[in-house]
Amino acid sequence: MKNLTIGFIIGLILGFLICGIIVWKSMPNMMLNVDQSKFGFDETFNLIEDSIINHDWDIQRIYDIQECMQFYGHEDMRKVSIFSICKPDNVAKILKDDKNKKVTAIMPCRIGVYEDSQGIVYVSRLNIALLSKMFGGVIEEVMQGVAKDESDILKGIIEE
Repeated sequence: MKNLTIGFIIGLILGFLICGIIVWKSMPNMMLNVDQSKFGFDETFNLIEDSIINHDWDIQRIYDIQECMQFYGHEDMRKVSIFSICKPDNVAKILKDDKNKKVTAIMPCRIGVYEDSQGIVYVSRLNIALLSKMFGGVIEEVMQGVAKDESDILKGIIEE
């Protein structure tokens, strides 16, 4: 009986350890959505920009990372741009309550467009739908809507 109990405890500990390792290793792939674009960099960039505006989102800022890195002497940098986008009604719903202001660290939403060393263009963003489940309440409700909007914005641009 004693050996059975010890074996059970060791098995339980190993099970938790293995589960933890699996979750730890899979989290980076789960937290980001990365999809190949159907188009080249410039066309992808322009289509996303137009789609953001057509879906009533505001572009707060566009970061040209390639240009920035070249300024610092990194001439081999491939094309990389990031859209910082915002929908003021969403922001107001979340920030109305002080306890929700902790999520300002992930605001505004961002959509990255980049070209890899093979010239393939990708679109990346946080997995807002998954991330929202960690918060619950108003944050989850708003972020689920954001995830849907992002999907609509990228429809027809990324490989699905």
